Amino acid sequence: MQLESLFSKLRRLLSRLDRSSARLLLDGLRALAETGDPGYALQEATRIEEWGYYSEPKPRFPGFHHECRGRAIPLPEPMRMSRVDVLEAIRSRRSRREYSGEPLGLTELSTLLFHAAGVTGYELGWPMRTYPSAGGLQPVELYVNIVNVEGVEPALYYYHPARHALCRLRDPIPPERLTHICLDQEHVGEAPASIIITAVYARSASKYRARAYRYIHIDAGAVMQNIYLAAEALGLATVAVGAFYDHMLCEELSVDCRWEIPLLVMPVGRRV
Repeated sequence: MQLESLFSKLRRLLSRLDRSSARLLLDGLRALAETGDPGYALQEATRIEEWGYYSEPKPRFPGFHHECRGRAIPLPEPMRMSRVDVLEAIRSRRSRREYSGEPLGLTELSTLLFHAAGVTGYELGWPMRTYPSAGGLQPVELYVNIVNVEGVEPALYYYHPARHALCRLRDPIPPERLTHICLDQEHVGEAPASIIITAVYARSASKYRARAYRYIHIDAGAVMQNIYLAAEALGLATVAVGAFYDHMLCEELSVDCRWEIPLLVMPVGRRV
C-alpha cells in the first residue's frame, strides 16, 4: 500500500510539472536509485540543459522579508574603515570558537550586519547589496540572537537591511537551547550574539526554478565570507556552523523550513 501511495503521488507530481522539469526530476530519481545518495539526485534535478532552464520576464524584487511591527531599533553608523585591509583579512581569516565573555559593542554589530548584507545604494529602485546575488533577487535574510550586546535588550531580532535597523521578534533563544540545536557545540552558546543566515527559496525560484536551490547557497556563502572578513577587520571571533537540527531552528525563528531555509549560524564575540 505504501508503494502504491508513493507511485500515486509521483504521478500527481509529474502531471503538475512541465516537460523539462519532469525530465530533470526523473533523472534525479534515477541517480538516487543508482547511488542511494540524495545529493546526486539534487545535482541531476537542478542541472541546466539547452532544452529547459527558466522563463522571462525577470521578477520584480519582492521587498524585504519582515517589516518591523512597532518601533525599529536603528543601528549606529557602521565603521567604513579599519586598520586591516581586505587582502590581509583574507590571509588572516580563521574560524575562531573562543570568546572573551565581554559584551559585543553595538557599533561592532552594526558594522558586521551592514557589511554582511546591507544596502549600499539603489539603481532604478532596485537595492544594491554588499553581496552578489543570482539575478539580483537577494534571497538571504539575517536574524540576530542577542544575549549580551551593549545598549540592546536581549532578544531575537530580524536585520532590516533597507532601514539598517533591528526588528524585535521575540525573547532570545536561550544559549543552552541554541547550543543543543547546533548539535551541542558548546561555543555557540558562549557567544554574546549569533547571526543566523536563512534564504527565501521562492524569491530566487521565481526566476530560476529548481536551479535556485544551488544559487541560494552561493549567495549565502558570499554573506558568510563577508561576516568572516568584517569580523577579522574588527578583531572579533566567529565561525560558520552548518550543523543544526533544521526544524528546531525553524521553530525558534517562526519560519516554515520549506519556504525559508536556515543555512548557517555564526556566533560572534570578542576574542580571548
